[in-house]
Amino acid sequence: MAADVHHDTGRPESDMQPNQVLEEIVRKRVAVYKRLNSAVINAIPHELAATEVIFGDAEVIPTPFRSDLKVRYVTLQDKVGNDIYVAIAGTTGQGIAQAAAATARVVAKCHFLKRVVLIGIAAGQPNLSDKEKDVRLGDVVVGDRLIQYDHVKRSDGKFSLRGDNIAPGDRELLDAVDRLRSLQERTGPEVAEKPWDGYIRRGSDKVRSSTRPNGDRDPNSAGRNYTKGLTYQRPVDAPFLHVGTIGSASTLLKDEKYRDKLNHAYGMIAYEMEGAGVAIAAASAGLAYLNVRGICDYGDVRKNDDWQTYASVCAAAVARAILEEF
Repeated sequence: MAADVHHDTGRPESDMQPNQVLEEIVRKRVAVYKRLNSAVINAIPHELAATEVIFGDAEVIPTPFRSDLKVRYVTLQDKVGNDIYVAIAGTTGQGIAQAAAATARVVAKCHFLKRVVLIGIAAGQPNLSDKEKDVRLGDVVVGDRLIQYDHVKRSDGKFSLRGDNIAPGDRELLDAVDRLRSLQERTGPEVAEKPWDGYIRRGSDKVRSSTRPNGDRDPNSAGRNYTKGLTYQRPVDAPFLHVGTIGSASTLLKDEKYRDKLNHAYGMIAYEMEGAGVAIAAASAGLAYLNVRGICDYGDVRKNDDWQTYASVCAAAVARAILEEF
């Protein structure tokens, strides 16, 4: 095998002096660091496990500015074979404040970031009469708008929402999402396999308890009686990709009436606990963000953990497909 050649000197690296080899290693690290313009972040360990398996093995480099700060990153490829470097930010812990703090930490490490992608699980908004609007367990919701629904003003028994002025999801990434969603509108063998399907299979093989549960473990499976959206086609045993408004609060939602009230008032189709923190911290640093959520329950008293790990895998798989499409 031919020796590696140093591109500036034209000499094999084996012929270089130790200090030249070190300089070359540093140069390569800095080049990667400057191209780390996307980071992905998770809230809890099984979400991170899904992301690590689906995004692939991470490498570690020290930052050029402080050698005691390390950045974990993965290398993906776009459709034409260009390398995409993505920082893996780790977990935030549940809650808006925790997510904001974790976002600030990754921003402090990665000075060339342009966007942060939040990957995790959420409750979904069912619609048992409208097939097109029914968000099911195992589906993935990408937020084009985010509302912090526990940021309110209360006065004399009345309250008004104050958390509806958060910046929307990154438009360029949402354009990539729309290209992926367009595949759901097409038929034929060339689009039967979606870009995220292979990643879901990988995650289901390598993340504990992440096989898709049987349909009878969806508590809404027997109650669907669609009278609208009947021409809408979607798989019965695979995730479907939705785009819409996501509600965020540091509150674990297990209240069907309150969920439906939020949906009616603000059009929310998924509910989670970290997005507002990431969005606000990203905006304060001049970054864009995207919120990608796998649906694991319906935000009501029937909430359980059956679908959580599979939903994490689906969210990570879709997130990788988005970044590679972008």
